[in-house]
Amino acid sequence: MSQRPNILLLLSDQHSPHVLGRAGNALVRTPNLDRLAEEGMYFEQAYCQNPLCVPSRASLITGQYSRNVGIYDNKHILEANCATIPRVLGAQGYRTCLIGKMHFNGDQFHGFQQRPYGDLFGQAHQPDPYRTPDESGLGDIVKTTGPSGIPLPLTQTEICVAEAAKWLQIHVAQHREKPFFLSVNFDKPHFPIKAPRNYYEYYEGRVELPQVPENALDRAVPFVRNEFYNNKTGLNSKEDQLRALAAYYGCVEWVDDAIGRLLETLDYLGLAENTIVIYTSDHGEMGGEHGTWQKFLFFDASARVPFIIRWPNTIQPGSKCSQPIGLIDLFPTLAEAAQCPVPDTCDGVSLLPLWEDQPLKRDAIFSETVILVRPELAGCMIRTGPWKYSCYLDGSEELYNLEADLDEWNNLASEGHLQSLKQSLKQRVIEFWEPQKQLERYHNTPKMRREKHFYPYSNQFLLSDGTIVDGRP
Repeated sequence: MSQRPNILLLLSDQHSPHVLGRAGNALVRTPNLDRLAEEGMYFEQAYCQNPLCVPSRASLITGQYSRNVGIYDNKHILEANCATIPRVLGAQGYRTCLIGKMHFNGDQFHGFQQRPYGDLFGQAHQPDPYRTPDESGLGDIVKTTGPSGIPLPLTQTEICVAEAAKWLQIHVAQHREKPFFLSVNFDKPHFPIKAPRNYYEYYEGRVELPQVPENALDRAVPFVRNEFYNNKTGLNSKEDQLRALAAYYGCVEWVDDAIGRLLETLDYLGLAENTIVIYTSDHGEMGGEHGTWQKFLFFDASARVPFIIRWPNTIQPGSKCSQPIGLIDLFPTLAEAAQCPVPDTCDGVSLLPLWEDQPLKRDAIFSETVILVRPELAGCMIRTGPWKYSCYLDGSEELYNLEADLDEWNNLASEGHLQSLKQSLKQRVIEFWEPQKQLERYHNTPKMRREKHFYPYSNQFLLSDGTIVDGRP
């Protein structure tokens, strides 16, 4: 058996850090993720580097910020030969496999040696229960929610579990002497927000919408107001939003249950003791917080992500980290753990010092954002200590003290006694982000003609002879 650790990366899509039992949410049932945190390290301040699917996943797999990898839009194409986690690990003897959603444009492997199932042509998110030829298949984000109409065995969630279990069985039978990097990527709880009926019905009538102060939108910066009116989700009725929230909670529990079955598979196959397990998400979901839904924003519900690492006999069970970290830190962390070289292109830092209760060689993490098809609406955030500072191309600013204002309602950017602090944070953001180059960076990156949402089928199977077959729905 390999002495270098196996790696199982479990990635969900659009999971709010607030909808997790370990985070203090008393309603949602996430026993498997909670147990994973009890057996490993839970990161309280983990941030994505761009709260949108394609940019966030590009940053995760390359270890680079958006400003360096050039990806800001769901149509942007990642350079085919760039250094990625699977490419580096594969070159050092790891077997690598991707199952499920990765939202690649162009090259569909980026270093993964195998990809038996996922969004090779489509966008992973299954129309539920059907789509017409002239629609994207995602439907209205809040209105078309509730119980799923897809037979359970045909759902992306269940197929991911089945394909991953099959791959692990084959690995044990034929390649047990080699280490593996297996990435299993679920499309939930991203919209269409449809959960199997038993999960949905448990939360129906139990969820409550977050409280929003009167005139909150009027006090928000223009970027937040633009996002609100662009996606219009906050304009839906309370009834629609409660149904969506119940379905969202149900989807989170469904993913937790799927992860539990994969953890059982590791145990049964005798792989758990030598496998690093990571759970995280590409970005969060506002889920009614601040009166809106979706992502794009720098509020914690959108830009912060659940983040858990279990490494038996290395990470102290039940430990936690309150230092700000990012998805870009996964690349150097996993490369170092696997005794592989870390490319100079990586912007992240290894998290391994945390296992020995040592500080990181960095005191802040950055995140960038651009609203879809409106590149002039862009911003950058820094998170350091208790502070979160954001500025935008239009010159507006936000400053929050998250120790005193966890829900981020009190924008302190204009407070006189904090001007010195604000200017210091602003200078760091300007030096990092270089806003004068933002539109140039955005437009210089190659783009797909249209998004993958418009391919008729969401997921595909890759057969052993190279044939790609559409999965239905």
